[in-house]
Amino acid sequence: MQRLKFPKGFLWGAAGSPYQTEGNNTNTDWWAWEHSHKRVEHLEKQGKDPKAYFSGIACDSYNRFDEDFAIAEHLSHNATRFGIEWARIEPRQGYFDESILDHYEKMLQSAKAHGLTVFLTLHHYTLPKWFAECGGFEKQENVRLFLAYVKKVSKRLGEYVDFWITINEPEVYASHGYFFKKYPPQIRSLSRCIKVVNNLILAHNQASDILKFNTGKPVSMAYQLSDLQPASFLGRITTAVAHFLANSYILERTVGKSDFIGMNYYTHHHVGLLGFRKKSGTGHILTDVGWGIHPEGIERVLLSLKKYNKPIYITENGVADAKDMLREKYIKEHLQFVHSAIAKGADVRGYLYWSLIDNFEWSEGFIPRFGLVEIDREDLLRRKVRYSATKYAEICKNNYLEM
Repeated sequence: MQRLKFPKGFLWGAAGSPYQTEGNNTNTDWWAWEHSHKRVEHLEKQGKDPKAYFSGIACDSYNRFDEDFAIAEHLSHNATRFGIEWARIEPRQGYFDESILDHYEKMLQSAKAHGLTVFLTLHHYTLPKWFAECGGFEKQENVRLFLAYVKKVSKRLGEYVDFWITINEPEVYASHGYFFKKYPPQIRSLSRCIKVVNNLILAHNQASDILKFNTGKPVSMAYQLSDLQPASFLGRITTAVAHFLANSYILERTVGKSDFIGMNYYTHHHVGLLGFRKKSGTGHILTDVGWGIHPEGIERVLLSLKKYNKPIYITENGVADAKDMLREKYIKEHLQFVHSAIAKGADVRGYLYWSLIDNFEWSEGFIPRFGLVEIDREDLLRRKVRYSATKYAEICKNNYLEM
């Protein structure tokens, strides 16, 4: 048996987001969209029960955060990634609810009391309804409204934060909302998508200056980076274009204002001349949501980031696996390739599994189960630690992987 040791001080933990776990985020654009007549009608036409796609109480982590952090500590995690909900903090433009900030302060204090290094996300897909109604990130002049929120939060909560993540997966937020029509506002417009992308870049770069000035803590985005490989000789051209659009465009324009690189890795694609192939010819095992499992890809992506000379933290990596048949192997195999990347010079300093608990998975509702911890939705949201979580806990505790 081979023992793969990770660097001293390596951070181990799991991630989550506010809308997906807190529950009752009624002031958001997403809540309005999921309850809209158009959305409900669309689900009913597909033969689906719309109630299964309402976030509702989610995991009630807004109230049960200390229980969740205690589970993380029990599982030998020394780090956590979670977010705060802008729509709660600023329910109306210019009005910051101090009681909500007090609540998030208690949440951060709880994380620290449980020995967890905190990665705090400021924007994870959802917007205050008022911000969305005035054009959201489509309008450059609205960036100042986001920066006012960043300034308020950083002054109020900054002492408890170890790492800031300004925006989660700007690539996905822009493409799924403004081109693929999968997320709100469900628009298909290349020009508007490009505007959103460029305004998110501006928002991050200016927010980074504020966060570093107010707190001195390191800042990054959480970039979703995919492993893209040509399916044929001619596919190399398409692959280069896809890599530029999916992986490089935003990263290249923000990495100068990032102190580290937050990397979310889930997907590997074989790219043909005319675009992505849904299933590769190498017979990857598929997750519950149909994503191919390809742990080798995480090494290639990590090595591609060496040129930026920035510390790298894997801020998301996980598998939808309701029966807990794939998760242990998934984690270990990905970590094997993370270790290999480190040996080849990638400055990887932490790994955060997605996610700590089963949560609301956006347009897929509660069906996908990514959690190390099961949420029993038939039994008062009782938390049940999965077997795979205990195996991951051994890695976290020992700071090494046995293969």
